[in-house]
Amino acid sequence: MQTPEQSQMPDMLSTVTDTMLAGKNIDAVLHVYGVSRRQVADFLNVITLLQKSLVGVKPSRRFSNRLKQDLMGAPRMNVITRIRYLPPRVQIAAGVALVAGFLLLLRRRSSDVTSLELAREAESPI
Repeated sequence: MQTPEQSQMPDMLSTVTDTMLAGKNIDAVLHVYGVSRRQVADFLNVITLLQKSLVGVKPSRRFSNRLKQDLMGAPRMNVITRIRYLPPRVQIAAGVALVAGFLLLLRRRSSDVTSLELAREAESPI
């Protein structure tokens, strides 16, 4: 069974950490919990070292979107999003297929235009 001091330890450490991060004096907090600086000196050193070494970083937009999708469930997927998350080889193959299809359509259209021009020339007397 935990003693009252042990059960209050996480709350005290949390309060001390928040107070230190706010840049305030922790003596009042230690007094509330009935603890001296000497008793928590090791914890204060660890908190100070963590505060100095852990630097805040702004996450990338892509990371934020992915995290939101993971936390909120299935995202709304459109064609571009689906292609974007495919492996690079598949993206390249899809691009090649798209260009080839476009070229085939252009070729067919140009051959249709050419055949129409030939038909008009054949019908009209010169």
